[in-house]
Amino acid sequence: MRRFSMLPIALGLVLASACSSSGAGNDPGAQDPGVADEAGPDVPPVDDVAQDRPDVPADLPTDVPAEATPDVIDDAPAIPDIPDVSTQPFPPRELPFAYTRTAEGTPISAADVTAFTKKVTGLWKKADWARWVLRTSTGVDTSTGKADYLAWHNDIAVAKAGDTVTFSHMGGEHNMWIPGSKVLSEAIGGYLLTGDWKFAKMTEQYCKGLSAVIKGFVWDESDPAPFLMARAIFPMDQSFTLDATNWQDDGRKKVVNFHDMYVIQDGWNAHTFAWPHNPTWGAEYVTNMRSKDDVRSIVRTTMFLPYVLADAKDEWVRSACQETYDLMRGFNKDIVDSGYNIRTKGTDGVAYIVPCSDQDLASYVCYTDIDPTDECCQRLSSDLIAFGERRTDECGNCTGSIYDGFASAAHFYNVPIIWDYHMAAVGNALVYRQARMAWVLLDGLKTRIDSYMHPAADDPWIQDSGWNKELAVLLVQAASVGLPLTWLEAAHVQKQWAQAVTDFQDWPNWDLWAASVPDGPVQARPSSTVGGIDIEAVAMFLEYCNSPFRNAAGVSFIDCDIVKDPAKWGD
Repeated sequence: MRRFSMLPIALGLVLASACSSSGAGNDPGAQDPGVADEAGPDVPPVDDVAQDRPDVPADLPTDVPAEATPDVIDDAPAIPDIPDVSTQPFPPRELPFAYTRTAEGTPISAADVTAFTKKVTGLWKKADWARWVLRTSTGVDTSTGKADYLAWHNDIAVAKAGDTVTFSHMGGEHNMWIPGSKVLSEAIGGYLLTGDWKFAKMTEQYCKGLSAVIKGFVWDESDPAPFLMARAIFPMDQSFTLDATNWQDDGRKKVVNFHDMYVIQDGWNAHTFAWPHNPTWGAEYVTNMRSKDDVRSIVRTTMFLPYVLADAKDEWVRSACQETYDLMRGFNKDIVDSGYNIRTKGTDGVAYIVPCSDQDLASYVCYTDIDPTDECCQRLSSDLIAFGERRTDECGNCTGSIYDGFASAAHFYNVPIIWDYHMAAVGNALVYRQARMAWVLLDGLKTRIDSYMHPAADDPWIQDSGWNKELAVLLVQAASVGLPLTWLEAAHVQKQWAQAVTDFQDWPNWDLWAASVPDGPVQARPSSTVGGIDIEAVAMFLEYCNSPFRNAAGVSFIDCDIVKDPAKWGD
């Protein structure tokens, strides 16, 4: 599903704002004047590395500044005394403050938590989930001699012929990094918790996959805008085996076809066209106009990359994810430097800003004339990743803006966009040791989730068929950034995950190469019934159990001792 523009819905608000203002408009191509003139500490280029601090692993930034005192916020909650942790080792290893909530709901017994954990991990074990992701993801194989990667594509059609399975990309690939970001954070959690090679390979390949949508969008060796991101890239067709050397697999045959995407397509929200001389993969096709639809997921997952760089036992994983981390810093710096716009490129390789008068999908400032706090967590997330500090205006707790109201009312699809950016701001504030800011944002996240758990009768999003499963994933992800869950929320999580396990348990195609799978078109991924978690998020407890910001004040909904030990998975 694709998000549509908010511009028609907000037009009346924009006109009203313009009529009541002094006449100063919002130029979507210009940075907020208050940001441009704001003095701040010198920051090094995004590729600077640690050289002289023994408490910071090599290749991690030393430029995270001390936290500034926030601007005065009207009606702000009483903020407790929070220690300054800005000089503590990077990346941080715990939640830097206490945060509690009333444990609303009926308690879940320890035995029931254990049983639920074994049920979920039993599915991971039966499906060999990490191996399944490696086999069914697509990208470029190392046998081509080109840079290798894997990614979660939404547009694949799969067919089996004897001992060969062919994955063909058929079009409509727009928001692949919504699911892909979940898979990457799960891979990171699985790898750092278990050390298992399959999770290590997933982490390496999906780091490379996220890098690929930037590297594949470079025009040539002299491209002046090397950090912009495509929606998708379509490189060469390939035929190869999943061998023992590269994949620790048994030599099964795999074909990946991109040629059906070698077409010119013009849509309202993206364009696909030839990209003739990319330095990494050569002639290919790309889809442009990267939007906040899945940037919201990308900036949230970026918070976990420093932990790979600090803790990965395998240099080949660190190397892949170091490149990704550097590219994510560069990408977000370009957003900030471009006035909080996500720039793209045209058929000539020249970078440009999609104007707010055309679309709002690649800008964080289209509605700031209406309300300066509109999309503030969006801007803040890029600030933190690029610079380790706030460069935009004070965001308060990132709730209650006019944009939140009209975007959420317009379409359910906007609600997860808003909450992902909120979590990204919380998580990256914690990573970059901005503890006071993180507390205020976490308190806002609590307010947001309280409203979701106790919606008004006329809240439109609760009628969407995807609401319960999306809310369940949000709750686990929010717990990863420090929110203590209640018993009511824990029960919601367990109900939706249990439904997914029921739906997926007996799916016959976990091994697409098996003799039991007939030749011809085949369903490549299992689908859940209404309420069940989507397959790309079914292992999200790996992220949660690996997170340094798990809050001991929350109720128990999963047994992390079982999650971190594959020998204990299942009944």
